[in-house]
Amino acid sequence: MKYISVLIQHHPGPTGDVLICKNKNGKWEFPSAKQCSNETPEDATVRVATEKLGMAVKPGKLIMIGHKNINDGYTEHIACGNITHNTNSKEIYHEYYEAVNTWQTEPQKIAYDEFKWVHPSELGQYEFEGDDENFMAKYDPWINAKFIPDRRMY
Repeated sequence: MKYISVLIQHHPGPTGDVLICKNKNGKWEFPSAKQCSNETPEDATVRVATEKLGMAVKPGKLIMIGHKNINDGYTEHIACGNITHNTNSKEIYHEYYEAVNTWQTEPQKIAYDEFKWVHPSELGQYEFEGDDENFMAKYDPWINAKFIPDRRMY
């Protein structure tokens, strides 16, 4: 099983604001959904943006993969370029893709009542939960201190 989360940038590049959405628990998250068996990750990225926000996006690069531990539910995220995982289809993966708001459309209140554009360096100031909280623990230092080589879309 694979989940896809999308980091939608307002414009391409390392300084492009990223869209975050507030979930029902009052925490911030990136739009996400399960990948259907008949679609590519890129198709799933476009579908998530369309179904959840009414936005047209251009899918970008895979930036991180999470592997969920089925015993405790914790998801360990691995930056692309460092990925070595088995391909057992019974495992649970959570992939994070970048996408660009190419047509400069504004999000619509379909799946979320609140959202905002945030500069990448400010993402660490927001409270995320679940897989996104684990993802931010790796992604925030990547953006702000470049601990992991920056492979963001340009």
